[in-house]
Amino acid sequence: MKTIHYIFVAALLFLTYSCKKDLTSEGVSKTTTYVTYDLTGGSSVAVAKGQAFVDPGYKGTEGTKDVTSTIKVNGSVDGMKVGMYTLVYSAINSDGFSSSTERTVFIYDPTAPATDLTGDYLSSVRRVSPARSFSNLQVSIKKLAPGFFYVSDFLGGFYDQGSNYKYGPAYAMTGYMQLNSDNTITLISSHVSAWGDSLNKLTTGVYDPATQGLSWDAFYTASNYDFKVTLEKVKN
Repeated sequence: MKTIHYIFVAALLFLTYSCKKDLTSEGVSKTTTYVTYDLTGGSSVAVAKGQAFVDPGYKGTEGTKDVTSTIKVNGSVDGMKVGMYTLVYSAINSDGFSSSTERTVFIYDPTAPATDLTGDYLSSVRRVSPARSFSNLQVSIKKLAPGFFYVSDFLGGFYDQGSNYKYGPAYAMTGYMQLNSDNTITLISSHVSAWGDSLNKLTTGVYDPATQGLSWDAFYTASNYDFKVTLEKVKN
């Protein structure tokens, strides 16, 4: 009986110790304060080609503490080459957690047309093969800097809104384009978030000042589907 008693007491002490150990680890939490950023001039700036780019400045704070000196800037800008550049500002807080923000720098061509393509458009899009067409779909364009524009869907709403699909905005080919001095269009970048890929290329892109319309051929996927897109500006 003594042996059984000792075993029982030992087991009870073990369970008591184990429970206390677990309880001390429960409910433990810690709040960390990430570095926040203030970019002088905003998250995007435009500079004419030929001018040396100088960062407008930035500031970082961790709570109320100024930690600007700890910020690292990654990326570069070629002031002699027209394009869209990204600078990444990052820092690690006192607890070892990192945060970051970005600034887009547009180096634009001073001779680019002052045309503002911002607005809503009705799209007519035809996939050449396998053949399928849709019309009266909606596409929007927004000016970001002289000659640079954001496009809501380079596929003209084909997968986003087309009646045989209607997959939704995640299947729109969003991206950026450049309007050149001769009113031709150059693709800068594109992306469809749902599939995680982009256009193979964009050709015959042109803006017609007389009609305020645009058109292009967008080639997409390994099958190189050719989407012929025409945009008609919605009159306000």
